Formats: sequence, structure tokens, C-alpha cells
Amino acid sequence: MRRDKWLFLFLLITFRLVASEPFMPNKLQFTAQNYYSVFIMDKGKCSAQELASMLLFYNPSINQHKAAKIAQIYIEESQIEGVNSDIAFCQMALETGFLNYGGDVDKKQNNFCGLGATGNAEPGLHFPDVRTGVMAHIQHLKAYGSKENIRKPSVDIRFKYVKRGSATSIYKLSGKWASDPLYDQKLENLLIRLFRHKSFLAFGKR
Repeated sequence: MRRDKWLFLFLLITFRLVASEPFMPNKLQFTAQNYYSVFIMDKGKCSAQELASMLLFYNPSINQHKAAKIAQIYIEESQIEGVNSDIAFCQMALETGFLNYGGDVDKKQNNFCGLGATGNAEPGLHFPDVRTGVMAHIQHLKAYGSKENIRKPSVDIRFKYVKRGSATSIYKLSGKWASDPLYDQKLENLLIRLFRHKSFLAFGKR
């Protein structure tokens, strides 16, 4: 019991250092197999449990069932369209502040990526449920990442305005998805946090 207590304390302290510690892949023993991909049309490497765990870590007020549900939906919808679920989930975290919102978009809109929210108190698009909102996000990402057709009926009314295949990696999203010139860096920072989190979770299971 005492050993478990110390292990929990160690992991808690380590997690708190994650956001500020310089990125050192060799320290965490990253390999080509578990290192993140920056390409939008790629297979995500994190499980729904790992995605949900990160969301709960940065937003402990969220319901665990809700976190698990949205993580699973992101993986399912991403797999259907061939989109990188790690990038999509991290972008959701960036756009919504880990589902804390606080900007022009309200949580009741089920808008997880700021679709149609152009500033000046414009709230953007509304979606009837979580899955539809996630589908719209994935479809919009695919519009940027690929010239291939989407596989499910379109729920993203802004899909047609995107120059298809114009942003195949996160580095090309700045100035396209968002006007923020640091948008790609912020998104990559979240990917780094996610894969650190993934690594620490794996370490805790040893």
C-alpha cells in the first residue's frame, strides 16, 4: 500500500512538470513506433483511454464517462475518414481549452473545433449531438489534409470553402485553419504533451 502511495505521488509530481519541462524524447525513450505524427492523413497512435486520460488530467472537472465517450468517438470517426485521431483530439483540446470553452463558442453547440467562429462574438456552427460535431471536425480536417472524398454524408457546411489538400501536416494549418501564426506550434505542443502522457501511463503500468 505504501509503495502504491509513493508511486502515485511520483506520477502526480511528474505530470505537473510535463507542461513546462523542455522536450527530451530520449529521456522518455521515444521510438519511431510511439512518436507522434504531424501528418493529418495518418493513423493515430493513442488509444481512447490515453486520450481520455489526458483530457481528464487537464480538465478534472469533466465527467469521466463523457471524456471516455468523446475520445472513443474521435477515434472511430477518424478511422473512417483516415484522419490522424491524435491530431484531431489535440486540436479539439486547443480550440475548446480541454472542453472548458470560455470563448465565443458555447459547449452546448457541440462545436469542437471552432467551425464558423470567426471572431467578434460570432459563435459559429451548432450540431445536434457530440458525434455529429466530431464528424464535422474530422471532415473539415480531411478537407485540408486530402483531396479524397469523405466517406460519410457531409455534416460540415464549410467543407466546400476549403482548398482541398492545402494543409497535409499541422505545420501548414497556421494561416489556413486559424490566423494565429503560432497555431501549428501550439498544436504540436499539445501533441508533445499527449505523447508524454502516453509514455507516463505506460511507465505506471510496469
